[in-house]
Amino acid sequence: MRAANPTPQLPAEALPDSAQGMVGPEQFTFLADLIPQLVWITDPTGFHTYFNQRWIDFTGYTLADSVGPAMWNNLLHPDDQTRAREVWGHSLATGDDYEIEYRFKGRDGQFRWFLGQARPRRAVDGRIIAWFGTCTDIEDQKKTLSTMALREQEFATLADNMAQLAWMTRPDGHIYWYNQRWYDFTGTTFEDMQGWGWGKVHHPDYIEGVVSFVTNAWAAGVPFEMTFPLRGKDGPYRWFLTRAEPIFDAQGQLLRWLGTNTDITEMRELQEQLKAAYSDLEAKVIFRTLDLEREVKELRQQAGK
Repeated sequence: MRAANPTPQLPAEALPDSAQGMVGPEQFTFLADLIPQLVWITDPTGFHTYFNQRWIDFTGYTLADSVGPAMWNNLLHPDDQTRAREVWGHSLATGDDYEIEYRFKGRDGQFRWFLGQARPRRAVDGRIIAWFGTCTDIEDQKKTLSTMALREQEFATLADNMAQLAWMTRPDGHIYWYNQRWYDFTGTTFEDMQGWGWGKVHHPDYIEGVVSFVTNAWAAGVPFEMTFPLRGKDGPYRWFLTRAEPIFDAQGQLLRWLGTNTDITEMRELQEQLKAAYSDLEAKVIFRTLDLEREVKELRQQAGK
């Protein structure tokens, strides 16, 4: 069973020179215990000489339990220990600022994510005489990022498996994302297509009208649709129906555009076939009507004799 937690004591040599005469050890300790981070100090070799009350409250370890060169590493998640030693060892060897994300185990046995940061305190001659560090709880941010990453993955899976080509633009029409269907059809890369690069796969007879149309549409900020041909990776052009919707935030500010291109080549060909069939039928009806009128006229002539 651990002993009762003693009040952490600040090493006399750890207080920065700039604070001498203004903030004493007791005042520093009060401040260190007040902030939400876990606060720690080491000597130049990395030997921990101080932890604030937040550390003791979170880990359940007293100051006597906590001091030392590597005790803290034992509280890290096993998957983070080697990396943490390497990063901390690099800072001790080079004097570079220390920064890392890792998981610390609390007194309840559960691990939480923290952002560890430390900077060296140097003497006038440049020698490092102490390291001041903090551990900031980022568990909630990590969970939020994890949820967002999962949603992005689900969105990407959905977008890459839909039948349409899909894309997103900035408010000014600069495209910054395409789904996999776009690349599969056009045979292009993002480097080719980002921004206004999509013009490279448009038919030269239509590109000027398309650019003029969408430029006005971006400025208007209202949904739009149009049809035009796009060149496939095998060379031939296919016709697409393009629809775009503006996405606004809660304040009504335009954030982005979401667009889709639906292949309507077969539909257009069917429409052309139907149009041709209707024209042919109409011609046949006209000619048949003329034939009937002629026959009726002949019958009337014969009846009048």
